[in-house]
Amino acid sequence: MAAEIVPSADKMKAVYVNEWSAIGAVADSISFGEVPSPAAPKKADVLVSVKAASISGDDVGLMQDTFAGGTASATPKPSAAKPLVGGMDYAGVVLAVGPDCKKLKVGDRVCGIMKRYEAQAGTWAEKTTAPEKDVCKIEDDSISFVDAAAVTMGVFVDQAMIKLALKKLSSGSPRCLVIGASGALGTVLLQLLKKYKGHVTAICSGKNAETVRSMGADEVIDYTTQPFGEQLATAEKYAVVFDLVGGTEVQSEAAPLIERGGMYITAVGRVKGWQFRKLTTCEFMGALCYMMRAGCDCCGKYTWAFAGPYPPLTAEIWKETALESGARAAIAEEVPFAEAPIREALRRAGSHHAGGRLVMNMERE
Repeated sequence: MAAEIVPSADKMKAVYVNEWSAIGAVADSISFGEVPSPAAPKKADVLVSVKAASISGDDVGLMQDTFAGGTASATPKPSAAKPLVGGMDYAGVVLAVGPDCKKLKVGDRVCGIMKRYEAQAGTWAEKTTAPEKDVCKIEDDSISFVDAAAVTMGVFVDQAMIKLALKKLSSGSPRCLVIGASGALGTVLLQLLKKYKGHVTAICSGKNAETVRSMGADEVIDYTTQPFGEQLATAEKYAVVFDLVGGTEVQSEAAPLIERGGMYITAVGRVKGWQFRKLTTCEFMGALCYMMRAGCDCCGKYTWAFAGPYPPLTAEIWKETALESGARAAIAEEVPFAEAPIREALRRAGSHHAGGRLVMNMERE
């Protein structure tokens, strides 16, 4: 059993790396120990005591320098002098505010998503710092820190997808297809789609069928028994396909299922699993060129669009999607703030099949 780590006054416990992990080895490369605590907040910054933080594939990519395919990270190279603390999504309590803060105060329960492209602080630590404008007050005390941390990325990404499809969703009772419905983003999207009173078909493995039905799916297709495109070949066409898996194969399989003039909206893009490896120049340029065509017709049959919102999570989005809708992420596992469980959770996050959100509960050790 590892010895308990008791941080000194100017140190805090954290999960970090001192150098980029080898690809596929993040779970074995992380360190669990002390790093310098954040300084007192300046200007309009906020110091937060982290109570929960999510663990995702993007977090794995961040620590092995394959975040966004290894092409778009502005995160400084980690070193012993400047370790890289993991994590993007968080929930916690305000410990201190800078002199220019206007809306938050000490003791407020808050959540948010860090801009890791801009080298903002990590969240797999006892404390983190963020600009006040990038921090959301949770407002509803019935929402636990674990639930808040789990749902932040889901409501953030899914609202962007729904915004792109809003015209279609608001006309009649649209038929929607959700690919990757049982994941952390998919389960939240199913709940948000209830508002539009259409028919929702969920694509996931059979073992997750009851979960997605409970989240709002009207029909569930188990892709492990037969390709979903074949199972739905004779079904009524869909107005909108929401893709949370990515890759050209998925798009090709879904394309015949879309009604003429319909939409294919992806949160991942044309390269599946690109957060887990470095893209070649050709792959990156090909994906970028296709993204730049967002909103264009695919041979006059349907419109392709990429939903890639950039943090922060705003108070407006939080209120509409988490507070008013009551949407919550399906939590695959809640792990304590301890080394061995975190390593196992990282292995699960890197498997592409976590089956929901993995959450680190800092209040459990």
